[in-house]
Amino acid sequence: MSKSSTALIFALIIGIAVLAVVCAASFWTFNNKSDSTDDAVEDSEEINAVPVAAIPDDAVTMDELSVPAAYAADDVPKDVDEEPDEPLLIEPDAYVPAIPDEIPVTEIRLTTYDVSLYEGESKMPIVTMYPENAADKGEIWTTSDEQVASVDGLGLIKAVGIGKCTVTVTSVSSPDVKADVAVEVKERVYVPVEDISLSTYEVTLYAGSSKMPIVTMYPKNAADKSEIWTTSDDGVATVDSLGRITAVSEGNCTVTVTSADSPEVRAEVSVSVIPTQEAQGITYINGILVVNKTYALPSDYNPGVNSEAKSALDEMFEAAKNDGISLWVVSGFRSYETQKGLYNRYVNRDGKAEADRYSARPGHSEHQTGLAFDLNNASSSFAGTPEAKWIENNCYKYGFIVRYPSGKESITGFMYEPWHVRYLGKETAQTVYDSGLTLEEYLGIDSKYAE
Repeated sequence: MSKSSTALIFALIIGIAVLAVVCAASFWTFNNKSDSTDDAVEDSEEINAVPVAAIPDDAVTMDELSVPAAYAADDVPKDVDEEPDEPLLIEPDAYVPAIPDEIPVTEIRLTTYDVSLYEGESKMPIVTMYPENAADKGEIWTTSDEQVASVDGLGLIKAVGIGKCTVTVTSVSSPDVKADVAVEVKERVYVPVEDISLSTYEVTLYAGSSKMPIVTMYPKNAADKSEIWTTSDDGVATVDSLGRITAVSEGNCTVTVTSADSPEVRAEVSVSVIPTQEAQGITYINGILVVNKTYALPSDYNPGVNSEAKSALDEMFEAAKNDGISLWVVSGFRSYETQKGLYNRYVNRDGKAEADRYSARPGHSEHQTGLAFDLNNASSSFAGTPEAKWIENNCYKYGFIVRYPSGKESITGFMYEPWHVRYLGKETAQTVYDSGLTLEEYLGIDSKYAE
């Protein structure tokens, strides 16, 4: 073998050896990198592994997140010294609650489904939508004929012209749910006043005193029930627009009430004014009969229950009943002799000083006027009851006042009596009530026995 051949063979062997070393090194590097990658994947799977059953159906998942990748991990510049951002972690059980569906209106009910009106009249049915927890209870009102009846956004139906139409209310949220009102507009028939009735046709008064007959016009559906009052002699008695007759001086006259609508329809009151009240032992101040510890009535003054006061009391009882309050009379008119017996009995039981606080001496009791009434329960236990509160807040509307208010004993002379009402007439009672004064304060008088 030549020298050159030997050198060639030796060089080949050396090349093969180097190649083997390079391949071995490459194989070792590949295996190490693969193992590291597998370990990282396994670690990542351990961190993020969550049982499928633990994730709610409507949870937000990683696949649903829109997170742009700015760089691949290997593309991050090597010379950046800053710490990498914290990884974005999503709790496996964090999810957005589903929004419940709104509850729709399924039914509309009305207080009335038939309305009959005269031209110009109005009526508004009350609407209730079901179920009560419906999300949107908005209403849409429409009419089938604007020439017969119109309707506004609140459901107020107004009669326009004679005829019939249908007014419909529709649910805003459920347009298929609606209710109809059958409307009939009738021609207005004018009904004139045909008769006038009075609670009294004869009045006897002392100068300075007043009385107001109660008027009723017929038929009840008369179109215009306005009254016109006149007196034949205003030197004897005057009369105001409400029909309150006030005695001026001794004599006789006639007070007439006429229908403004039908002037031929009228009624008359014969008025007699007798000598002054002072001569008879009776005191009127500003037309109000006054009885208290200072002002007394004669022993023979015995008028009985005042008819005007009784009518007003009945009206008040009816109004209280409508408000769920029951009222009744436990003591009304008392004669001088009856009061004398009551007072003496109280003196024997409690002593004169104590009896004077709650019982009037004979001749000094308002019950003798026929204008005062004790209601329901004449005892301190009545104070604060619903009935007592109703009387205090409403009796003035019917012409009465609570005569002996709380905290006013030093002025009225009597302890608080929430059951004791005194009739003054509606106008005067309203004025006294609005003033917040007792009758003594209102008239500027006192209430003290002479002794």
